[in-house]
Order: sequence, then C-alpha cells, then structure tokens
Amino acid sequence: MRASRSAVAASHAVARRARHATGAGAASEQHRSTVYTKLRNAILAGALKPMERITENQVAERFGLSRTPVREAFRRLEAEGLILVVPQRGSFVSQPSVEDILEIYQMRTPLEGMAARIAAELITDEQLRHLEDLLRAEEHRKDRPSAERSLRLNREFHAVIFACTRNKRLASFLMDMQDQVHRVRVLWPSTLARLGETWKEHQQILAALKEHDAEAAERLMRGHLECARASTLNGILPGEVAGAMNGSASSVMSRRLAR
Repeated sequence: MRASRSAVAASHAVARRARHATGAGAASEQHRSTVYTKLRNAILAGALKPMERITENQVAERFGLSRTPVREAFRRLEAEGLILVVPQRGSFVSQPSVEDILEIYQMRTPLEGMAARIAAELITDEQLRHLEDLLRAEEHRKDRPSAERSLRLNREFHAVIFACTRNKRLASFLMDMQDQVHRVRVLWPSTLARLGETWKEHQQILAALKEHDAEAAERLMRGHLECARASTLNGILPGEVAGAMNGSASSVMSRRLAR
C-alpha cells in the first residue's frame, strides 16, 4: 500500500514537472515571437533606421528577457535580410539596396499575376464588395490625401486578392514581399509619387475580377507591378540610371491595356 502511494506521488511529481516544462516552453516561444514581431514591425515601419546599431543586451533589457530569445529573433531577422551582422562590430538594421528591390519585384510580378488569375476564378461576392469598399474609401478622401492611409489601404487591397487564392503559403509569402516594399516607401517618400495611378490601376484590376476574366486580371496585375517597380527605381535613383535599368517599363501598362 505504501509502495502504491509512493508510486502515485512520483507520478504526480513527474506530471507537475512536465506541465511546468510545457508552460515554460510555451512562454519561451511566446517571448521569441513577441521580440521578433516587434523588432520586425519597427524595422518595416522605419522606427528603426537603416544602419542603426541594435544589441542583444539592449533588446533583452527592454523586454525583460534573457538573451536567448533575443538572439533567436536576431537570427530570424538576419535570415530575412532585415538585420546585418558585421563581424567585430555588431548588428545593424539593414539598408535596402537596388538589388533587393529588383529581386522583390522579380518574385512579386509573376506570383501576384498568378494570384490575380486564381482570384478571378475563385473570388466571392463578399470579397468583391470588400475591394469596392477599399476603392471607395480612397476615392472619398482624395481631397485630404494621406500617404499612410493610402499605403494601408493598398496593402489591404492586395491582401484580399491573396486570400482569394485560398493558398496560405502563397498569401504569406506575398504579404512578406508587400511589407518589404512598404519599408522602401517609408524610407524613400519620393517613391509615393504614383499613389494616384496605383488606385486607377486597382480599379482596372477590380473590373477584371468582377468579370471573372482571369487572363485580364493577370495581365493587369503584372503591368501594375512592373510600373510600380519602374516608379520605385525612379524615386531612389538618378533619372539616367533608373531609366537604363527600367528600359521601357514605364509604358508597360499602356501597352498591356492596348492588347
């Protein structure tokens, strides 16, 4: 009987330790996620400036954590290209390069074109109304322009189209690319010059989605992104250099619409 009680007590002790370990593990994962998310958002929003030095000790002290979850967050951000680790000097917020922008649009253009094609086939009436509401919200406030609001509505417009694909991996990847472009817009306000054209192109894309015209939706989305790439480069590079890199990209949309 005594042995039986001892076995039960031991079993309870093991269970308590397991629960404690599980709880600690969950808390640790939450800490890592929180640090990563807050640092990432601060970088993307421009609150942490390019080439600003950040240290594990500073971040750990700010969040009241050990350096382990902070170190893991730094590794994730370095893998995403948002943090640059310089040997013997430390960690710095990265500076987006022209190569970064070209790579982003090289991936975005075909994939978002495909997403628009799929969306034209699968979009629901509710999602169409959502897109119409976003366009209407921007139209009603054109007399009181706000770059921040336009960027937020632009992000949501694309997010709805991604959701229409019902492909979570594709949507997640494209939202990450969208956030990277948002960072460029914040760092170089001159790239915001074509926001008015952006919404006109959104109207054309929405019209194709309403008609469930997959070919037109893909073509218009590709043209929209090619023009966005050209405008972005024009906003951060000298005119001659941007022109040489873009070629005739600035006239892409009109050529596609003429087809």
